[in-house]
Amino acid sequence: MTATSPAIRPALDAHVVGRRKTGNETYVVNLASALARRPDVQPLAYVDAGVIWPLPDGPETRELRWRAPFLRIPVELPIRARRDHCDLLHVQYVAPPIARMPIVTAIHDVSFEDVPGLFPRRTELRLKLSVRFSARRSQAVITISEFTRSRIAHHYHMDPDRIVVTPLAVGAQWRSMPKDEALARLADLSLPASFVLAVGNLHPRKNIPRLVRAVAAARRAGAGDLHLVLAGQRWWRMGEIDRAIEEESAGNWVHFLGYVDDSSLLALYSCADVVAYPSLYEGFGLPVLEALACGAVVVASNTTAIPEVAGDAALLVDPQDVTAMADAIATAITDEETRARLRRAAPLQTARFTWDRCADLTVGAYRTALERGR
Repeated sequence: MTATSPAIRPALDAHVVGRRKTGNETYVVNLASALARRPDVQPLAYVDAGVIWPLPDGPETRELRWRAPFLRIPVELPIRARRDHCDLLHVQYVAPPIARMPIVTAIHDVSFEDVPGLFPRRTELRLKLSVRFSARRSQAVITISEFTRSRIAHHYHMDPDRIVVTPLAVGAQWRSMPKDEALARLADLSLPASFVLAVGNLHPRKNIPRLVRAVAAARRAGAGDLHLVLAGQRWWRMGEIDRAIEEESAGNWVHFLGYVDDSSLLALYSCADVVAYPSLYEGFGLPVLEALACGAVVVASNTTAIPEVAGDAALLVDPQDVTAMADAIATAITDEETRARLRRAAPLQTARFTWDRCADLTVGAYRTALERGR
């Protein structure tokens, strides 16, 4: 941007803010706030009625009139963005079929293309049709890992150069907390003294049934009274988790917390013996980065985008191998040399990911979209 050129004014679909949509909400809140700190961007975020932006110094906001996606996406967003004199429209996954301005679509993963059965059939079909259309009609597509970039290019027959990688990040609030302070913050939850923590909505791809079996195996192998704490909302195919708990007689040591806010999550990361993230498929894996920033010892999958996020700062295992997972959990708990090595590596790994860098790369995608839109 030159000294005389106007700031870019993107319209961001931020309807997920306040809806407990975890990763999607974290993305738009932190990105829009980072964009608002820049002199070359004036973001405008469209939010649900009554929503207060959760971070200080956030973007300018406008309240949406409609919550229903079949009204918000094709009608309200493109019309209001144009009336509010925005230069482009930035959406997640699904773009309006018609918009008289350039569109930038963020696609965080294409698990619905790569792994059949992770979603109900109707949802899977809808995603396949709508996301494919959105990718092809957008002036720029952005995603959050090199892995997802390659999968988008593969499924939608796109030139990879048209897909911009804008990795996620963690803010300064994700930090190591003294254990006594963390325990005091979690006092109402009555948590066990020793536990493995798993974070994220309990979607089938999070692989929780195998994690239950791995913790059970670690307990039998001498890990002591180790518990499993699940911080995430119940989801489709919960019966598979319930069966694993019943088969392992784990009802007394598996704890469901449901959705937890960031303040409680920070304390959980600081208290957990191990944070386990054995996901079968991730476009990024933000809880891995959050846990590393909080000084936690992490065991995670060696597949999809997770190695990009974890680097050498976590123990990576085959998420389908229960024995390997159990061994890694036991090592992460008992081997002090391993724990020290991982904790030394964590700050170097997390320093690579900042929201300002995400914003900088996103602005590059905006400029590309505006040039193509001309």
